[in-house]
Amino acid sequence: MNRSWQAVLRERGVAWVETASPAAHAQGLAETVAAALREALASRGEARLALSGGRSPIPFLQALACHVLDWEQVKLTLVDERWVSSDQPESNERLLRRHLQPVFDRLHWQPLYQGASPAQDAVTAGAALLKWQPLDVVVLGMGLDGHTASLFPGQPQVSQWLQPGAGALCAATLAADASPRLTLTGRALHSARRQLLAISGEQKLQVLIGALERAPADCPIAAFLRAPLEIHYCPDQA
Repeated sequence: MNRSWQAVLRERGVAWVETASPAAHAQGLAETVAAALREALASRGEARLALSGGRSPIPFLQALACHVLDWEQVKLTLVDERWVSSDQPESNERLLRRHLQPVFDRLHWQPLYQGASPAQDAVTAGAALLKWQPLDVVVLGMGLDGHTASLFPGQPQVSQWLQPGAGALCAATLAADASPRLTLTGRALHSARRQLLAISGEQKLQVLIGALERAPADCPIAAFLRAPLEIHYCPDQA
């Protein structure tokens, strides 16, 4: 890359927010999301939010739950989900219920997992989310293989699913270990007025830099590295 990666991000209209500590990273991301939700609530009387699971978001979720909002008018779903019921330890729904506990029961919750089959659950969730388009805020994460949501490198349909014009809003996919997943597609994720990516640590920074020169089929996060994305980065991992 002849230009610096920072210059490439600027040229693409991608905002960069760097914080000095994991605590500041979580607080800053929570403040950004809460402000965007307030703006949506003031403009349209409701707000539509899609959040990621995993271990990394826990401090952010706890910080977000402390914000005073009209939570009854916030619609919440997941960016992706493992195809397991919410009583299982690996469930992202379980994670959100636990760490957004002070406000979760006030939200309008739309699960991805329904318990029929991955394919049928994707159809059911997609039909429900059709009324939510466009989303107001989506918070993405990224794996060391460059995946985001449950859109993994090398999946047969990943290029199609990453497109803003993807036919479905939700798809049934397989993780690298062949476990079934449910994921929002590019049709839903690209619709969001505020698109945020939260990453921490030097390893993920290097993956991100590499993604600027890679095809989305090989590094799915590459499909989102353009405006209106805002990247929240902390050099230290929690």
